[in-house]
Amino acid sequence: MDLRLMAALSGEMDGLNVAALCRERGISRKTFYKWKARYEAEGLAGLEARSRRPKTSPTRVAPHVEAAIIDKRKWLSDYGLDAGPASIQSYLKGKVVPLPSEATIWRVLARAGFIVPEPKKRPRSSWVRFQADTPNECWQIDSTEWALADGSPAAIFNILDDNSRLCPASEAVATASTEEAWRVFSTAGQKWGLPARCLSDNGLSFSGKLRGFEVAFEANLRDAGVRPVTSRPYHPQTCGKVERFQQTLKRWLAARPAPVDIDELNGLLEEFVAFYNNSRPHRALGRRTPMEVWSSSPRARPGEALAHPEYSLRGPRHRLLKVNSIGTISLGRYQIALGRDHAGLIMEVETNGVEVVIHHQGELVRRLILDPTRNYQPSGRRRGVKRKDGS
Repeated sequence: MDLRLMAALSGEMDGLNVAALCRERGISRKTFYKWKARYEAEGLAGLEARSRRPKTSPTRVAPHVEAAIIDKRKWLSDYGLDAGPASIQSYLKGKVVPLPSEATIWRVLARAGFIVPEPKKRPRSSWVRFQADTPNECWQIDSTEWALADGSPAAIFNILDDNSRLCPASEAVATASTEEAWRVFSTAGQKWGLPARCLSDNGLSFSGKLRGFEVAFEANLRDAGVRPVTSRPYHPQTCGKVERFQQTLKRWLAARPAPVDIDELNGLLEEFVAFYNNSRPHRALGRRTPMEVWSSSPRARPGEALAHPEYSLRGPRHRLLKVNSIGTISLGRYQIALGRDHAGLIMEVETNGVEVVIHHQGELVRRLILDPTRNYQPSGRRRGVKRKDGS
């Protein structure tokens, strides 16, 4: 027999042990007698399940506030911008009263089906954040790709200030070369001032450290007094700010028609950077814009002054290196054999990271193409024999 019906008819059941019945069925005696009272007052209708919803909900979100939250979510998503609760709240300030909290906005979005569950997502509380103390103390640089309308790829160099999140440069180029990286960086430096250091990944556009040589980009950084710093291999979190910027940029670009060429793409990038620097409130900055933080803080400076606009990309690197007792010189990870007859001499070494030319007092000693598969670069001649061409 149904438990509710049993409670209703308990008065006609002789010898019924209510306490034992309630323990057996897992209900309280208060509930049992509540059903009995409802049956006596209303008949069978009193045994039907009733809603426990309160008659009034003083803290319920007003319909106009809920509609504003959903409208703003759709607008931000269509425009290609971050559309989380924090972003929605910042855009609703001064437009909706009372201003809902982030938790309230999240619940509204969840009820409306806008929240996609991500149970494996790393919790924000586990992040270890770091940030430069002042603007221009550190710039992060990276490159990414974007497809043009015909499907051909274009490379985009992006630079982000670690402290203010200001974007000094975002420029599309045909190829992500070290020369283009330096051109974009130096142009940004002429406008915003050079940083004290520059953080990048280990891509060949920015660094050849892992391969045993120095590319032109990092060589020019040193010449300009900027300290080059590279991230740990396979650890993109070190350059997380510029990586996150590129995610925001790509979402914004995806909301627009694909550009037909690099010039049109650069026009879009200029539009985005102007909006990002001056109008978009940043969560990490207390909902201030990057330009507000940049303008209100003293800026760090590099070890040396920025070269003038005519400062151009240097070619090969020139060094003075001493030949050791066994007749070799050390160039990065490479040991280049010259012969014991040159031991103790100072050599003039010129290299672009691939080719090496070595002179002594104006006379060619050796010219070679570095073999990246081996650290020791043998002379290729029999011991004690020196070729006239210096090879």
